[in-house]
Amino acid sequence: MMTVAMNHKNFAEKMHTYTILYVEDDAEIRHYISSFLSRYCKSIYACDSAEKGLILYKENHPDILILDINLGAMSGVDMATYIRLKDKKTRILITTAYTNKEFMLQAVELELTRYLVKPVTNDDLVTALEKCWTEIEGEKSIDLGDRCIYVRDLAHILYKGNKVSLRHKEVELLELFITHEGEVLRYAFLEQTVWQDIPMSKDAIRSQIRNLRQKLPENILQNVSGLGYKFLRSNLS
Repeated sequence: MMTVAMNHKNFAEKMHTYTILYVEDDAEIRHYISSFLSRYCKSIYACDSAEKGLILYKENHPDILILDINLGAMSGVDMATYIRLKDKKTRILITTAYTNKEFMLQAVELELTRYLVKPVTNDDLVTALEKCWTEIEGEKSIDLGDRCIYVRDLAHILYKGNKVSLRHKEVELLELFITHEGEVLRYAFLEQTVWQDIPMSKDAIRSQIRNLRQKLPENILQNVSGLGYKFLRSNLS
């Protein structure tokens, strides 16, 4: 498994209040992942079957589930299906050695946060857990893709584990682009909406957006020559 390039302190700050239930029948993989997660999460409960997993789930009410799809008599999907009958809140990750159309449809129906194709790397796991964190936090934050999260109430970006503060106008611009995702926002519209009565040249607007772009994933803010800019989030799958 590869070593993830991340800010361990920031990741721990995000995950330290969360509990995780990990169900995996491969003892070596279970031990490795459990040891990795124990460094960052409040508690990690691990077992080798869905039947034992359901007991731990009912006893401990974890925030996040990581379930292998192939677990014997009861699969990870069976366990997730059972839990989803009454619990829509707990975030669920599924690990699988394969992908197919039928499974993808099940994933949508079960409102899974993400499925992870084996072998699961530390990088895969961190990215998926950051997405779980985003969903749990709800409207407080927005997943921009490519491991980039915009935390609204704190006015900062979490990008690949690093925290970057946003200035007031950068927040206004980012909120505007998010609201109009996929649309070309012309210079005149940006000037009137963000700066209102303060005249701004195209060069001044470009300078402000250039500063914002440096804090975001590459190509998330795309220049439309002579017109303005278009905001497109990175792949969130």
